[in-house]
Amino acid sequence: MKTKTLILILSIALNLKGQPPQIGQWKDYLPYNNAIALAEMNEQIYVCTENNLFLLNKNDEFISRLTTTNGLSDVGVKCMKKDVESNTLVIAYKSCKIDIIKDNNIQSLLDIERENVVGGKSINNISFYSGKCYLSCSFGIVELDIEKFEVTNTFYLSSEGNISVNDISFLGDSIYAATDSGLFAAKSNDNLLDFRSWKKRISNETITKIESVYEKIYFTTNSSTNIHAYDGSGWSIICAVENLRFIKKSNGRFFVGAQGILYELSEDHKLSTIKESSFLYKITDVLLDENNFWLTDEYRGLVKIDKGLNMNTYQPNGPISNLAYSTVVVNENIFLSHGGTTILWNNNNTRQGISWHNGYDWYNIPYTNLGGAIDITNIIKGRNNKVYVGTWNNGLLELEYNSLSDAYLMIKEHNYFSTGGSLEAISTDATSGEYGWIRIMGVALDNNDLLWVTSSEVDKGLAFMDANNNWTSLNIASYNTKNVSLGDLIIDNQGKKWFYVAKGGGLLVYDDNNTPYNPSDDNDKHLNTNVGSGNLPSNNIYSLAKDRDGEIWVGTDKGVAVFYNTENVFGLDGDAQLVLVEADGYIEPIISNETVTSIAIDGANRKWLGTKSSGVFVYSADGSEQIMRFNEENSPLFSNTINNININQKSGEVLICTDKGLISYMGQATERPGHNTPILVYPNPVKEDYFGPIAIKNVIENADVKITDIAGNLIQSLTAYGGQAIWDGNNKYGQRASSGIYLVFTTNSNGTE
Repeated sequence: MKTKTLILILSIALNLKGQPPQIGQWKDYLPYNNAIALAEMNEQIYVCTENNLFLLNKNDEFISRLTTTNGLSDVGVKCMKKDVESNTLVIAYKSCKIDIIKDNNIQSLLDIERENVVGGKSINNISFYSGKCYLSCSFGIVELDIEKFEVTNTFYLSSEGNISVNDISFLGDSIYAATDSGLFAAKSNDNLLDFRSWKKRISNETITKIESVYEKIYFTTNSSTNIHAYDGSGWSIICAVENLRFIKKSNGRFFVGAQGILYELSEDHKLSTIKESSFLYKITDVLLDENNFWLTDEYRGLVKIDKGLNMNTYQPNGPISNLAYSTVVVNENIFLSHGGTTILWNNNNTRQGISWHNGYDWYNIPYTNLGGAIDITNIIKGRNNKVYVGTWNNGLLELEYNSLSDAYLMIKEHNYFSTGGSLEAISTDATSGEYGWIRIMGVALDNNDLLWVTSSEVDKGLAFMDANNNWTSLNIASYNTKNVSLGDLIIDNQGKKWFYVAKGGGLLVYDDNNTPYNPSDDNDKHLNTNVGSGNLPSNNIYSLAKDRDGEIWVGTDKGVAVFYNTENVFGLDGDAQLVLVEADGYIEPIISNETVTSIAIDGANRKWLGTKSSGVFVYSADGSEQIMRFNEENSPLFSNTINNININQKSGEVLICTDKGLISYMGQATERPGHNTPILVYPNPVKEDYFGPIAIKNVIENADVKITDIAGNLIQSLTAYGGQAIWDGNNKYGQRASSGIYLVFTTNSNGTE
């Protein structure tokens, strides 16, 4: 019997720097540039972006993130405000969830999110007065008790409750509400529950923002760039500001933000410029402390202007956008597509290009560097470490890493013109708006180094490119692809190409008989719900995957089906089968009521199933056992709507694209990289107070693993998940192993490796 041995130290030593993330750990990959609000609390600047928060320690300028992975209840922040008196921070989300941060604790409030409101609901702003928090909402004003974490009252400004409140402010004994129908006011000691207590002071204006300063109410509207003042008897325009962005009172001073300029407005209504710079393109908020001006900017994140008017910027590194359509790992770099198609397979018209991450920093390849291509659909690793990119109009792009510029550069665009028509276009009529369009979704590389693509809305919907960049397009005899969209493409162990027809068209399989240049001996078949022709649970297909046994898994709007014998797909016994399990005495298919939008296979051949509205399901290799399930309610997952799942087979990191952004989960299973790859254990050494999982990586696939002490006594036996085994640090009796040195022995099941 051949074994591999490794020494593991379980001691009080510190973890080594640079070790991989802990198994089971979540990590966000969100942008932090689009900052919209800020607050200071406990010597830290809290910065609210459109997605989440980050914190800057004012003393050492250390930046930390605050997301669902470490305490927040949601992503997609609408507004944030701090109550100075109670030192409490309130965060409101687009979902109407609320987080309250006090004394480093986060409490979530879900009352408004769960409330049924006719015509929709949103929280537009946050204000504080006399120990209470007031939320400006699309249906009125909600009063919160931030000490008891509860809703105490809801005030409607009309009998119908249909007046949207954008902001509120307090002056003297009155509360003022900026609404879509004008400026309302009420006495704070009146019965605010009675809509008749609210009197309209200014009519026929949508008032967007108000501040009380200099014993007046100042406000802005959506119809002009003027700043107005209301003194209790009437209102007047006090100044006009080009490209007005906000008005804000901070630390007793009154500030005005415009594009590229921060002003201060004095009591006699004079504007003075504090800082003017084209660098400050879209400032959104300001905070003044004893030494500095702090600004948020939709492009720059957090900006500090010191006493000498010098500027510094701060933000965690992230992709350019939270749009996450699909992702892939190429040479340990994460590539993220922000584009894709609509639900009807039309253009999304996203122009964020491609973001990629090298393990440390995020970079963006703008669409202008991609030949103007919008809506990136698919990205794969190609031959010679090139990257191939499918687009929805611009054909296939070929990228290559340039070490001098430290960037991926487009070296060729494969389209109707560059291929001399070998890649068919939707239209060849120069007067047509679709002239030269090539829509590619599926992209795959076969064992012969041929690159295959599915091309939508053309006669020859399947095409391949050889190593010399020569293209050949093939006709599908069993289905007319002229006016349909074609989806993902996978290649089975016999070399057959599988791809689906969008919007209920079923599944196509094409066999070139290992002679791709000779179509005369080719065969193809349209698979659908009919017995003998696929026996699919539904013709609405959303995802495909080939597992480690060569089986083809198909995701539909009625769960999953599996083609176990792909070599027989053209025969009568080649139909798909459902994965059946027993539940409460009944035999039923797994997740038969779910739309499966993505399928990924990990190093242990387990199936990660992303769904349209229920999050992520993880099943055993044969699908008979549900191992894990992740959703918004039980995990940091941003959303239950999953666009794509891709797994870094080397590290086990599971990359999950949701409709709110990219997040990852460090999974247990990895792919064994090679016979001579050294075995790694992390963390190693293990701290005495560490109780998380200990990963034993790069072992033989599904290896038997024995852990002993140096005297040879068996401590624990494990079975690897693919190329990685996980030890919980306990002995075979469930007790914590003592500090000391342990040996790890690995072998395959028959003892040959």
